[in-house]
Amino acid sequence: MNRFPDRAWPWFFLAAAFESLLAIISLLLIPSEGLSMARLALLGVLFLFFAGGIYLGFRVRSLDLGSFARPSFIYAAALLVWTSGLALFLLRYLNPESLLPYHERLSPLLWLLLLLGVQSVIFLSIIRNGFHPGELIRQRQVYRAGLFAFAALMVILIFAAFTKIGITPDTGYWGEPGVAILGWQLILSLFVGLVILLHQAHVSDTSSSRLVDLILPLGIYLVACTLWLGVPFTVLENSFYAPITPPANVPFPYSDAGFYDYLSQSLLIGTDYLHGIPPRPLYVVFLAALHFLFGQNYPAMIAAQTVVLAIFPVVLYFLAKKLHSPAAGTMVALLAIFREQVGLWISSNTRVANSKVFTTDFPTALGIALLCLVVLWWLERRDLKSTLAAGGAFGLLMLFRTQSLFILPVIFLFAWAAYGNKMRESFLACLVFMLAVGVTVLPWLTHNYTISGKFTFDDPRQVAIIYSQYSFDGNLDLSQFDPEKDNVGQRIISFTLENPGYVSRFIAAHFLNTEIGGLLVLPLIKGFDGLLAPVNMYWVGWDGSLEWYNLLLVIFYLFVIGVGLGAVWRRAGWLGLVPLGFNLAYALANGISRFSSWRYNLPVDWVVYFYFAIGIIELFHSLFILFGARHNHVTDNLLTGSLSSGFSLRDSRLVHLFLLLAFAVVGALPWLAKGMVQPRYTATPAQLLSRLASDVHSEEEIKTFLQQPGAVLTEGRLLYPRLYRRDEGMVSANPWPAYAVRGYARIGFILINQSMENAVFITRDLLDFPQGGDAILLGCHREGYIEVRLIDFGEAFFQSASLTQPCE
Repeated sequence: MNRFPDRAWPWFFLAAAFESLLAIISLLLIPSEGLSMARLALLGVLFLFFAGGIYLGFRVRSLDLGSFARPSFIYAAALLVWTSGLALFLLRYLNPESLLPYHERLSPLLWLLLLLGVQSVIFLSIIRNGFHPGELIRQRQVYRAGLFAFAALMVILIFAAFTKIGITPDTGYWGEPGVAILGWQLILSLFVGLVILLHQAHVSDTSSSRLVDLILPLGIYLVACTLWLGVPFTVLENSFYAPITPPANVPFPYSDAGFYDYLSQSLLIGTDYLHGIPPRPLYVVFLAALHFLFGQNYPAMIAAQTVVLAIFPVVLYFLAKKLHSPAAGTMVALLAIFREQVGLWISSNTRVANSKVFTTDFPTALGIALLCLVVLWWLERRDLKSTLAAGGAFGLLMLFRTQSLFILPVIFLFAWAAYGNKMRESFLACLVFMLAVGVTVLPWLTHNYTISGKFTFDDPRQVAIIYSQYSFDGNLDLSQFDPEKDNVGQRIISFTLENPGYVSRFIAAHFLNTEIGGLLVLPLIKGFDGLLAPVNMYWVGWDGSLEWYNLLLVIFYLFVIGVGLGAVWRRAGWLGLVPLGFNLAYALANGISRFSSWRYNLPVDWVVYFYFAIGIIELFHSLFILFGARHNHVTDNLLTGSLSSGFSLRDSRLVHLFLLLAFAVVGALPWLAKGMVQPRYTATPAQLLSRLASDVHSEEEIKTFLQQPGAVLTEGRLLYPRLYRRDEGMVSANPWPAYAVRGYARIGFILINQSMENAVFITRDLLDFPQGGDAILLGCHREGYIEVRLIDFGEAFFQSASLTQPCE
């Protein structure tokens, strides 16, 4: 008969009494001018805890307390931990100026409640389930693999610390780390994950477990939508939107975001990517669909994109659940939600790429996470349908980010491992995988061949960036590249052969910088002024050094990540390393491209906190096992190879043909989108002249103006009108000419038709230039832009200067 409960109850209550005495002493040591009523009340409450602990400590043997060791009381104790911890945090950081005195006086009681809650959870779990250190033997393989992974991570850390490779900036593109999760967000995510873990440990009802499996993903999605949409779009005053200005006072896209946006609008006016080859074609089509649905309503478009991208934490939940447990999935999802929320909060203070920005970095992160899930499904089932699905999914990802091609060899390696080193079966599966990839991307490659005469994913001019990176100076100087004469592949090979040490060093530097940036997504110990204070963006000015305590914290993070890697290795073998493999391949692509930091890390930096969350949940899982949690109930096991007898072409059915057809259609969407709208602006110069003529300006006057060198008459869709005063404008390194700082007041905008033109209308007045309006321009060509003299919107026209004033 187990006598542990009878022996342990007295010590539990006596320990509580001793802790209450310490809390009383702490309260009395707080400086005060005297004993107030509030302090006396607190002392009374603490004394009751002390007296009750002493009384129960000596009388407990005569009481029957075994009924308290039930899940409901364990949950109540966990709730006490949550509420007391939350109260401590809010009193300290919600409004430090007004609430700090209350925190100082209430903290002894709250810390006591927190400690009692933790003790109660542990003690009641032992009473209910017993204490089982022997069960940890089953975990030895996890920690053995985890220690090996930790050792490898430490070697990399030491290498970077001593060589400074990955820390010292390269002359190529090198920026600050990406947005970090805040400390309190990490703790909150961990606590919620532990609640799910506790629920799994004490509930064996399968119907209840299935209900949780349904509620959790839906809850995660709703939380993501609520928190992300709750941040107003007015914070979007960054390099991809620019400050919100009159006359529209909405966040118009700019830079890369503006580039994708006006390409999408070109589909809606029938000029079809401005008659070129757009990068990231699927994303451009997505933006075109948003414009079709919401017109020029950018707040609605931003909200719609945010709602779509809110799927990302849900995908991470399913991925972590697949490889470990719902508790790990919940924690990973919350970390993703909170990290994005921080990115939204600071949108106006630094460079960011987030769910409200029209760039492909966040969608690529979602695509890579989805591909991880599909590849896991394929390598678990190893049948024809899953193979085709994985190949098609990879093809679609390449239409979002071409550099995803670097993931392909990693997929083949995992396939070879999953098929048990059976060369014939793995080769056949990879061949079918590539068939699906080819069917998906062939329509777009064919489209590009019809334009450029080459089977290429992007416009040859797009690769000028990579061409410029393979040089000692002039990085990102696109003028170096002549698409008619130069070849990027030859440039990379020749420069690498001539300078192997230099190239290997910058590839290693950017590769490690990508991984270090991912690690810095986890919070460091830095100043925190309160929940309502501006976010401390310490990572923006990070100089590569760490204080001793932050170095210890980073080593702890690496240990936990190592445990996470050991946990997925134990449960899923090589398949548990699929996210890591994708991360390494994409980081290598960054290195070869000579890019890293902030948004360039975003597609894969989630992998770091993914394995960290699994590791921390695994550590607590081991703790729960000590207290009797069922070993095979708390975490899910990936049963590789149990769902299919293997790959066979004889499995082919109509559904497989449908899959191929579906991927081909989606892959062809960027081509199919062309020609769906007839060209909107087809007027001849004579027709434009006739439409522009009025009682104010005769055709002869306009003809006389057009006879000047540099005079221009054109029409198109007006986009992104922004009013700037004298000496105002965009201060980015390479601003669009329409928004460059100038010594006069003007409205800058762009006009799209057969091409994109920058335009400037000189005025001090706040004029009604409609976003997306049809406009006829009469003006003068300047260096990089049109100086507009007359603009006609059909129902209204505006003039900036007399037509008798010459262009030169």
